[in-house]
Amino acid sequence: KKSGLKVLSSIADLDIENEELYKLLAYKLKQAEVYDKELFVTQKVLEWRPFDPQSYRDYALALEDNGQYQQALDHLYSILMQSYTKELADRDDGIEETVLMEINGLISRYGKKLNLKKINPKIIADLPVNIRVVLNWNKDDTDIDLWVTDPDNERCYYGHPQTRAGGRLSNDFTGGFGPEQFLLKKAVKGKYKIQTNFFGERQVGVAGPTALMAEIYINYATGKQERKTVVFQNQKDNEGHDDGILIGEFEF
Repeated sequence: KKSGLKVLSSIADLDIENEELYKLLAYKLKQAEVYDKELFVTQKVLEWRPFDPQSYRDYALALEDNGQYQQALDHLYSILMQSYTKELADRDDGIEETVLMEINGLISRYGKKLNLKKINPKIIADLPVNIRVVLNWNKDDTDIDLWVTDPDNERCYYGHPQTRAGGRLSNDFTGGFGPEQFLLKKAVKGKYKIQTNFFGERQVGVAGPTALMAEIYINYATGKQERKTVVFQNQKDNEGHDDGILIGEFEF
């Protein structure tokens, strides 16, 4: 593992202050559960790109991974309270839905350790769900879609954002870094399939193909929460595919 981390850290040497490379590195460190280094890397991206809400979110989630729950809450809440340019506000419209889930997830798990005086009580709610999937990516100006297919073979995606079983997909992000979020409060038993579709990757750089991180939660914001992290890079061409790219399958 020590040798692997040494090789992995060389990603940061490929290009100085490159947020795409550092986001890729942070994804891999989270997957490997090397949380102290994940925190360092996400803090660097926040220093370079303080105008992106995703920078605060990535750093906040790294703080949570490191047991710094109050700081994580404060950074997540700051996403909702600060001002953005019209361009960024339009690009990231809907990110607050994902952030609200994470704020309330923190409160549900660590509420006794948190100072909530600065949090507007109107946004605090008990929001447990059986299944939560969040898709993140490391490149700006990129259109990537999250698809989730339930055991009844009904696909939840940008063109069909609500399913008969109660699945719900957040806003379709056609630029920026995402994230896109799927929620299902009461899941039916069976196999779920997670896919992604690349509709547009409009830049090429030293970071290579777009890197994605999918976070799959079972029983989110409950005492039985489980998390699985999957990281990979797009190896197909940049056109949309009817069959999508398989991220993974799981049984509920």
